[in-house]
Amino acid sequence: MANNPAPGDDFREKNPSLAAFLAIFPGMGAIYNGNVLKGITFMLIFAVLIVLTSNAYSADSAVFGLMIAGFYIYQIIDGYNEACQLNKGGRTAEEKARGGEDLSLFSAVVVLAIGVLFQLVNFGLLSFRQVTRLWPLALIAFGIKIVFNYYKREETNHGKQ
Repeated sequence: MANNPAPGDDFREKNPSLAAFLAIFPGMGAIYNGNVLKGITFMLIFAVLIVLTSNAYSADSAVFGLMIAGFYIYQIIDGYNEACQLNKGGRTAEEKARGGEDLSLFSAVVVLAIGVLFQLVNFGLLSFRQVTRLWPLALIAFGIKIVFNYYKREETNHGKQ
């Protein structure tokens, strides 16, 4: 089923069901698939959502609880899909050279922003209540990323014609 790896390539076929099962523990599906940075990012996001839920007021904690459930299901499905993609030879030569790890600039900015917010809480410049009211900014950021990727893909498609 998988493409024959090049000589010297240590790629092993991944079991999608095992990747999904391991993802029951947030981030472990991505780590199993060889994407350690993505796995660590998933762990951090899950931990942040738990902290925000435990420190939020009752109305906000319901929203964060739903976000935890959605993210939990997403990362299980992502582990499964990533294993399937790897087995189909979906990695580029550049990804193979990097060891398959891909942490986008967007992910780095999100993790940085979360760290800054929590540090501002530690310094007493913000309260957890104020931080929990900022969660719609995550939706705005994801929307901007989707629009940016759409136009980037369109630009690439027009360049190939």
